Amino acid sequence: MLSRRHLRIKVLQSLYAFIQSENDRMDQAERQLLQSIDRILELTVHHFSLLFEVADFAEKRIDEGKQKHLPTAEDINPNLRFIENPFIGSLRANRAINRSIDQLKISWRDHDDVIRKIHNKLREADFYKKYMSAPTVGFNEHRDVVRHLFNDIIFPMPVVQFLFEEKNIFWATDAQTETITITGSESFENNDLFRFIDKDVIGRMYHYVADNQGDMEVTCEESIMFPENDYFMAAYVTDRYLREMTPDSDEFAPLPSMLKTDSTHQDDDRDYLLRLFRKVLINRQPYLAQIAERAENWEADRISIMDILILQMALCELTEFNSIPIKVTMNEYIELTKIYSSPNSKMFVNGVLDRLVTDLKAAGKITKTGRGLMEG
Repeated sequence: MLSRRHLRIKVLQSLYAFIQSENDRMDQAERQLLQSIDRILELTVHHFSLLFEVADFAEKRIDEGKQKHLPTAEDINPNLRFIENPFIGSLRANRAINRSIDQLKISWRDHDDVIRKIHNKLREADFYKKYMSAPTVGFNEHRDVVRHLFNDIIFPMPVVQFLFEEKNIFWATDAQTETITITGSESFENNDLFRFIDKDVIGRMYHYVADNQGDMEVTCEESIMFPENDYFMAAYVTDRYLREMTPDSDEFAPLPSMLKTDSTHQDDDRDYLLRLFRKVLINRQPYLAQIAERAENWEADRISIMDILILQMALCELTEFNSIPIKVTMNEYIELTKIYSSPNSKMFVNGVLDRLVTDLKAAGKITKTGRGLMEG
């Protein structure tokens, strides 16, 4: 299940894409927003499939060891603990996961080199050695080694991220692009676009430039320009699903739910997601006027588009969502400035929000239903 912060990020990304595209089809943009949530689930299924593939590779390696002309003692009597891991077995037996793998036609057949690299790193890892050598292990240990495999090895590996990019899993086919040129001597501050690009991607760019001793022109898809892109969100969902599995989890366990549902709509993620997106677009101009009025010493056209969107979303949440505390809204949107805006944005957004909250309270335009929700 995605957190509310993830949902705020998805709305921010979608608003940015919608405005930059100069599209006027809100219904189309809403569908794309929901489809972006579906893509996170697809990525999560790919993560599960990759875990299975690594376990299969480990078993294949053991079988090959037994067939050696001069097998070692380890080849003859291999440690089967990992390939017989019941936690992986429980995941493998899950009908919903298997059905999704089939529907998505997931295959790693052409990527043995990547699987081998993952497996080699696993065998070298201290957590794996400890797991394999422990006298006895229980459910928690079986689960923890799989979580470590995913979080410490699979997820952060650049080659795995490149593979997902290559497979076009989370890259929107109609994503807008920005092209930047970097040199070996360029600093992050020299290009305003850098603050939109995932830092790991920038690191790989610089390695390329250093190795090739020249300039590099990079076209960045919109999804890669955002930290906390779908790949990162899917990793959060994958780990949460693994963490919440119990010894009683069976083959009928459902796939992870991306959005929390609530019959009263007070705590319904889908309702929150779409209503926040719609209301910001509908009220863009009134919100902008309020922001401009309270952005002391700043002209509206000098405020970055990301800061404006963050403030518009915060205004919407303050006035339209009665069950979300004021303090939560302010803290969450200030946090977004740390991810998407310039270093000075946190102070600017915080100051504008403080003044807006004071105005809205005085005008009776903030109504919160619940004890303590008006504090902030």
